[in-house]
Amino acid sequence: MKKIIIIISALCLGILAVTWLYFKKINSSNISNEQIFNVIPNDASIIFEYKNEAYFYDIFKDFMLFDDILGKNNLTHLKVLKQIFVDDAAISEAFTQSDLFFSIHPTGQYLADLLIVAPIANQNASEAEILQILKTKYKISQNPEKENTIYQLAFSNKSAFSFFVYKNLVVGSFEEKLVKKSIAQIEKGTENTSFNVDFSAQRNKNSIANLYLNFSKIRDFANHFSARKNPYETYFLKSFDASASLNINYQKNAFMFSGITNPNLKAKNYFNLFLDQQPGVITLAKRLPLDVANYALYYVSDYKKFKDGLKELLIYQKEFEGLNTQISNISIKHAINLDKEIIPVFGKEFGVFQLASGDNIGIIKTTNTNRLSFLLSTISSEVSADIRHFDDSFILYNYFGDPFKQFKRPYYTTIENHLIVANSTVALTRFVANYKAQRLIGLTDKNIDFQQYLSNQGNIFYFIHNGNSKAIFRSFLSKPAYKDFRSDNFNWKDLYGFAIQFSADKDKFYTNLYMNHTPEREELLPQIDSTALKF
Repeated sequence: MKKIIIIISALCLGILAVTWLYFKKINSSNISNEQIFNVIPNDASIIFEYKNEAYFYDIFKDFMLFDDILGKNNLTHLKVLKQIFVDDAAISEAFTQSDLFFSIHPTGQYLADLLIVAPIANQNASEAEILQILKTKYKISQNPEKENTIYQLAFSNKSAFSFFVYKNLVVGSFEEKLVKKSIAQIEKGTENTSFNVDFSAQRNKNSIANLYLNFSKIRDFANHFSARKNPYETYFLKSFDASASLNINYQKNAFMFSGITNPNLKAKNYFNLFLDQQPGVITLAKRLPLDVANYALYYVSDYKKFKDGLKELLIYQKEFEGLNTQISNISIKHAINLDKEIIPVFGKEFGVFQLASGDNIGIIKTTNTNRLSFLLSTISSEVSADIRHFDDSFILYNYFGDPFKQFKRPYYTTIENHLIVANSTVALTRFVANYKAQRLIGLTDKNIDFQQYLSNQGNIFYFIHNGNSKAIFRSFLSKPAYKDFRSDNFNWKDLYGFAIQFSADKDKFYTNLYMNHTPEREELLPQIDSTALKF
């Protein structure tokens, strides 16, 4: 009996010891991850994390999208660092099985660079020991004047990797400005609040790679490459105040991520209006013409709830009173209760898209096209047999918000069960001609191949067609940025498109992000190629 008690006691003590060590390791990991984000400057919009293990490099050794997106110069730098810190057995032991991070930051005019953060996984490897090993093999110089000493690892092509060591983190970049910015943030004791990421809840430690996005910073990052005095802000990026934590899903020749987007729930913006909506099937993407450059499509399960939220947003923006007065005046003038009559014939889908020409078009699904046509005919003027012109301004902005603000007093037409609006009759006429001839991007083999990896259910759908966006990119980017963008350093021309989808779930959005290479003809599924229009 005494022996049994001793054995049971020993087992209990063993379980307690293992449990303590396990949670100590988890707690240590969480602290390390918080430290990682705190050394990354606040202007980071994108952070990529991957496991520094052999299987990651084996899986992605022939993966070309890294080269296309980051540029061959950056990839060359990263490969050289891999040879030093990963492939060199004398050094790699300190970083084995740690998660490596790199973030993207604006630097000089129209330029950006990477900041690399490498946690020292081997707690027994001290800063002095790592530096001593490096100095025996590589040319290392240092600046001893700083509290956090900056070291330079020189290369034969006259470039240098600047880095410092802070609390078991190696932080470095080929752009010394970024390293100094990181040190300045540490010395000020400033926490990085740019990413609303709760590691314990959101971060998938089992994922081979994770992507973190700060949407409001992405807007600033994009505008950094524009020469315009008032950089272009799309209706969707402007309203984003959210950060995402996404996990990679490996697919050959594509970036595919899924995870959660956490919006700032205190923010008053258009994006948050969809949190109270149930996801649904979007059909509008199949109605868009061949030359569509980008689109933003929306689904609302409860329009009344959406309209109530939009009203609160307009009140907050101090626009509601003017719009409400205008709607009341229209109703009196035309003896029609516009809210009562028009709202019931709106469907659950609406959105806007831009053509390769730069023209913007709005599309709204209706439940009763004949009824809507009659109602709108009372508040518009005839331009041609199929096209009319709104008599008053911002009517659609009042009912659908931000995406439709660009259509002050648009022209419109109806086709099947859709209301189509644009700021020119030429754009409308071209759309109708393409629609009737079924020259639609949704029928092309490449788009069908692209869409098969995405869900057709959600609340917010964004898409950019790379080939159709050339002129738009050229008009937005500065000449130096566009030249680099189209150079051999990048290979964006081989990318087909980019999509991101959001499905609401109370206080967050489930998110899918997808970007791919244009598939070769032989890579397309036979059933797709046999039924699709050639593109």
